[in-house]
Amino acid sequence: KTGTACVCAALPLVGSASSTMSEAYCNKSGNAVLVKDDIGKAKPSIYDLPTEGFTYGRSEPADAEGAREVTMFWASHVPRPKPGPDCQDFRKLNRTAAKCGVRNARDLAEFRKHTDIKLVPPGPMGVLPKVIPSDVIPSFAYGSKSRPSTPITHVIGNQYATESEEALAVHYRELEEYQAKHEKRIVKLTKMSKDRIHDARIRMKEWRNPSAPKEPFKLTKFKKVTSKLKLPGLHQSASAPSLQRLPAEPPQVPQEAVPEPEAKEVSEE
Repeated sequence: KTGTACVCAALPLVGSASSTMSEAYCNKSGNAVLVKDDIGKAKPSIYDLPTEGFTYGRSEPADAEGAREVTMFWASHVPRPKPGPDCQDFRKLNRTAAKCGVRNARDLAEFRKHTDIKLVPPGPMGVLPKVIPSDVIPSFAYGSKSRPSTPITHVIGNQYATESEEALAVHYRELEEYQAKHEKRIVKLTKMSKDRIHDARIRMKEWRNPSAPKEPFKLTKFKKVTSKLKLPGLHQSASAPSLQRLPAEPPQVPQEAVPEPEAKEVSEE
């Protein structure tokens, strides 16, 4: 009953205090219960925090070995050193300790401090083993060497394509210069042009070397037959015009078919 009365008595006091306190006073009071928040925003903090530009946490120094060094560089294998004459023979050491009555690890450690048994390399048995490169050169590595890393800067910058275009341009320029100096242009003739040139050469040959006029064809029984119609004073048709035969003209030959005049050697007398 006493606890209930105390709570009931405290309620009107809280209600009267909250009604008299303003919102600004509640935010400055430092009480997480009295602080009010805006709609859609978090409650303001009741602690004394630094300004907005302050960065929390501890600044770590940059790692000297980043992702680029890890992925772009290959660490070669370092072989483990082979046992030398300074190594102990643990098998003989443990057997000797057992013979001397050593029963636990602590006594064995004390026994090893005062007893030193060196490892004796075993002698060759049968055929001697073949000498391999790693026996002569300890840092020798086996296998095929991997290709070097791809230069991404040159690939993205289109350097290889530019070099290829320049090399191709130089090649074509040299080819054109060589063809201009050592080769002649060959004109390919069509079948029609070849026939025209052939006919023109035949006509030119006939004009230069004319043959005897060919006698027109007649049957044998009509070769000796003469004309039977003969009128006095009329040797040709009265209406026929007086035509004169013109001298024969050389046939026209295309310029392509005209052979070049052969050079004649002039003998010096």
